[in-house]
Amino acid sequence: MGLGCARHTAAIYDRGGRQRLGVVDPLTDVDWGRVRDDMSMASVSTSQPSWECQKLLNRVEPNRHELVVFRDNERVWEGPISLITWTASGVSIQARDVMYYAHRTIMRKAHNNNFPNVVTVVDRAESILNTELVRKEALSPPINVLPYLVTYQGLDPAMTAKSTPAYSSLVYEEIDELAARAGLDYTVVGRSIILFDRHVQFSVTPAISQDDFIGDILLSAYGMEGATYAAVTDGQGNWGEVGGVDPYYGEWEILDTAYQEQSGNPYEAPTVPTPPTTGEMASQAQRNLNGRNPVPIIVRVPDGSQLNPAGVLRMEHLVPGIRIPLVATLAGRTFSQMQKLDNVRVKESASDGETISVTMSPASADDVAPEE
Repeated sequence: MGLGCARHTAAIYDRGGRQRLGVVDPLTDVDWGRVRDDMSMASVSTSQPSWECQKLLNRVEPNRHELVVFRDNERVWEGPISLITWTASGVSIQARDVMYYAHRTIMRKAHNNNFPNVVTVVDRAESILNTELVRKEALSPPINVLPYLVTYQGLDPAMTAKSTPAYSSLVYEEIDELAARAGLDYTVVGRSIILFDRHVQFSVTPAISQDDFIGDILLSAYGMEGATYAAVTDGQGNWGEVGGVDPYYGEWEILDTAYQEQSGNPYEAPTVPTPPTTGEMASQAQRNLNGRNPVPIIVRVPDGSQLNPAGVLRMEHLVPGIRIPLVATLAGRTFSQMQKLDNVRVKESASDGETISVTMSPASADDVAPEE
């Protein structure tokens, strides 16, 4: 089914998404999305619900039951219900994707990737999820998430020597920290948590242009995000650096603090506490500089704009993290760049039908295919 042409239904399931309890009927509004490096949400509302729906909604409990959204016959979004609101005329339900289970799970075990246990950031995230969520899979019914965990590794993956003691973090906080600072990307599609190295091209869509949108798209060159030189410091007078003076832009500098990982060389057994090496901090600085020179140009789709139903993209393409080749000519300037899909938002109402909006950002020049 083309974009902008589908109709949604919503159902309530027991924890784990296997046992269907009933349908939200009539469905007045639906709003759901997919997000890179964050937890997505969905909401549905019903006005003047049917008698069967009223009986169903009287049974529904947040943190026990799940909302499942269907787009025509395709199961496109699901996750635990987190909020139910009753009004005089109807009921609204809000849910979060299955990463919500990780958001409410404590890391009860220590996770030590100091030497000699250095791993990729994808492997660390996968190990934490498998270790900590297993007890939620032992519930009756189970959360039914780990069977759908998917990973993509790069040919030159980001590594981590991070160590966390027991009871120091929630699982979601640790995954989010790896995404913010250590080179991990993640997203959720249905029941599947997808973990991938930031520079992995796990899939590429057909090329698109401004004709694939209804309404204007904006190409914004963000000077504040541009840089030619990056340094990382430990705050103790030690630093690593990359870049320098660009023959065109000149010199624009950024400074970050070293990632909170093991002190010293993670590939050698530690002896006495030492600050991160210059090489380690230079490697981190290179990650921070990626995608900043030339000045990044970001595609934005203003509120109210939407994907063109006659365009080349389909719902199966709309997975955050996927690469999208974009060629556009705006005000006489032709722009061609590989984009990364950041988030998708799908809404349907009786007055507007289905609308789908996306946000994209430039993909890094050093992106690679995943390992076979």
